[in-house]
Amino acid sequence: FVRRCNALLPSIQVIRQALVFKEVEGMSVSIIDSFPIPLCQPIRNFRSKVLGDYANVGYNATKGQYFYGFKCHALVSESGYVIDYTITPASMADSSMAEEVLSQFGTPTVLGDMGYLGQSLHDRLELKGIDLITPVRKN
Repeated sequence: FVRRCNALLPSIQVIRQALVFKEVEGMSVSIIDSFPIPLCQPIRNFRSKVLGDYANVGYNATKGQYFYGFKCHALVSESGYVIDYTITPASMADSSMAEEVLSQFGTPTVLGDMGYLGQSLHDRLELKGIDLITPVRKN
């Protein structure tokens, strides 16, 4: 079964790309966000050695706690279809990965949360024809 799945992997990727192109074709708005992928409980953050070459400690602002693992940065359509994603170490900032996630399937308008604030990011995306809409800072 595993050998058959590995042999079908290129075909599955072609099918997925065709579905993504079909989904993105008429889209004008997409949503970008990230979420944590913890590998252990918070009490073991600094002792854990699982995937130590790739994973590290990051901060989850929603829960207000540190976690050891990875972070998934995803671009999603309005209907909830995952268009593109990338997995990074937990300490990577959302704004630093936005351009990579939007590079292949970027839509003219992208909605983002507070993690994508920053004038330089907005300017770089504007040069590519992408309007990033984020909440306004309170100050």
